[in-house]
Order: sequence, then structure tokens, then C-alpha cells
Amino acid sequence: MEKTHTSDGLPRKATDLITHRLEPDVGQVRGAASILAILLCMMVGPCLPVVGVGLACTETYRVAGTALLAAVAASGFFGSHSPKWSAFYLKAAGWFRRGVYMHVDRGALAQMRAHRSMWCMHPHGTSIGFGFSLNGAVRFRAEDDARYCGAELAENLDDARKRSCDGVMAPVLFRIPLLRQALLGFGCCTPATKQGMFSLFRKNLDFGILPGGMEEVALYSQNRDRVFIRKRAGFIKYALQHGYNLQPAFTFGESDIYASLRHPLYRRLCLFTLKHAGFVIPVFWGPRWYCPLLPRDDVALHTVIAHPVKLPKIEQPTADDVAHWHGRYVAALQAIYDDHKARFGYGHRELDLQ
Repeated sequence: MEKTHTSDGLPRKATDLITHRLEPDVGQVRGAASILAILLCMMVGPCLPVVGVGLACTETYRVAGTALLAAVAASGFFGSHSPKWSAFYLKAAGWFRRGVYMHVDRGALAQMRAHRSMWCMHPHGTSIGFGFSLNGAVRFRAEDDARYCGAELAENLDDARKRSCDGVMAPVLFRIPLLRQALLGFGCCTPATKQGMFSLFRKNLDFGILPGGMEEVALYSQNRDRVFIRKRAGFIKYALQHGYNLQPAFTFGESDIYASLRHPLYRRLCLFTLKHAGFVIPVFWGPRWYCPLLPRDDVALHTVIAHPVKLPKIEQPTADDVAHWHGRYVAALQAIYDDHKARFGYGHRELDLQ
């Protein structure tokens, strides 16, 4: 088939991928501000209750400490969707000088229109998970399709579905002051509990998920594409029970933007905290000594959303049913990687399936 180019100069076949670059006209200063806003919520939020207790135990600052603790407690009852906040965060794409792209297989659009889907994003990466957050539901919840989705994709997806799509994230994140409000402000964040996911199924909503979860954060190693999937099959069972398609997606570049601590003791600590507390404490840094929270800016992020894995509806799937469709899903994920890695400059790598 004759080769053409996208508007961003990326080579592709004429009917291959629908490509949209996120916020190409936003500068790095605004991009850095958006990234730092989320990361600071992640870092400062857990400290607020500790600071409040410390102040409340002193005679001089007892009133201030009590007020801070009251504010932290009250924050658990507040948080609502703001399209402007979603748009502010999407400006994080401006930090990446080589761009943040979402690529959707054009041939998959008919299935996407006809069936509800669970968008399964890989890899998690460390810290935020930029592929999931910048190329997922937040784009649609900013409510400006022309800017954040592109005309072709926006015209092929139902408006009501775009405005109601959701995503599931680690439950512990919703217990962190400031971060909880930031997530709820996106309008598409639900705790990744069985109850939370089933509420989305009952509402018949499309939603995104990071199947690798915190285990994938613990596995992160810069310049290695690693996913935790071989022992992760619960999402397959849920999708079978509700007749959802699985929409596999992979973000090239996610594994390159931060360095991380790889000491064996740190890995054991991650596994310990994950088992007993449900989270890991990622230790990561970017290349700038004066602001290590910022990732590399010379890496492009390319999220490829391929053909869905069409599942039957089986209300009581057997272990064999789950194993069969899990195998089909893993094969589809491997195919995305193998089919597109050379296009984005990763032809020398292999996908490490853990």
C-alpha cells in the first residue's frame, strides 16, 4: 500500500492509524507547571495529616494544627469534575518537545462504536503514568474535542460516551489529601476496587485501566519495556462477566523518561509495602538536578490503541475461560508491540512480559 504521512510528519500506511498530537502549541513552562502540580499533590498530600498532628501537639500552633486536621478530614467529602482542570493537566504534553501522540487503529473504530470497552493501558511506568493520563479519558473529559481528540476520532465516537468515560486507579490514591481532589477534578477517576469497577459496568461506561497496577511500578526499569500481566487476569474475568471488549494499548516511551532506584533492598521494600499496605513508594528522578521531578523532555510518547479483543458474555466464566481469553489478550498486546515498535524507534527492544 502506498505510504503517506500524518500532519505531524509521521510515516504510516494510508489506512493505518488515526494520529493526534496533544497540545503542540503549549510551551515547556506551562507543561512543567502541570506535571509539577500533580506530583506535588502526590508528595505534599500525605504529609498534611502528619504536619497537622505535629502542630496540634504544640502549644503555640495548636489551633493551626487542629484547623489543618479539620480541613484534611473535610477534604474527604469534596471533589468534583472540572473540564478546566482536565485541560490544565493536559498541558503537561507541552513539556515533551518531541510530542505526546495518541494513535487509534482506524479499522477498530467500528468495534469501538458498537461495543463498550475496557481500555487496557500499558505500561504503568513510574510516578504519574503519562500514557494513561495524557492519552486516556482525561482528553475526552476536557470537553473540547477539536483540541484534545482531533476531528476524525471525535466524529466517530458518540458524544455521550466521551463525556461519561472513566478510569480506575489504585484505591490508596483517593485517601491522599490534595491528590484526591485532583483526581476527582478530572471527572474520570474511580477506585480500582471490585465495587468501583462493577459500578462502571452497571452504568455501561467505557473506562480505562492499568492492568499491571502497582506491581508494574515496582518492576519499572528505565529503557526496558516491562509489563506485569502473566499473573494478572482478574480484569479478564470481569470483562467476560459483563460482555465488555478489551481495548489493548501500549505507550512507547513511557519506560524511558525517568531513572529509578533499582537496589535489591528497595525492590523487596516495594513488594512488602504492596502486600501489606496496597501501594509502593516509587523512587525516581529526571535528568535535571535542579528539578528531578521533571522527566526527560527529549522522549516522544506514542500511545497505540489497536483492535479490541472481542469477548463473549459469560456470567460465570470458568478458570479455563479466563485462561483462554487471557492468552488471547496477551497475544494481542504482544502484537501491538511487535507491529509498531520499529515505527517509533524501538525496533531493537523486546517486550518483557512478567
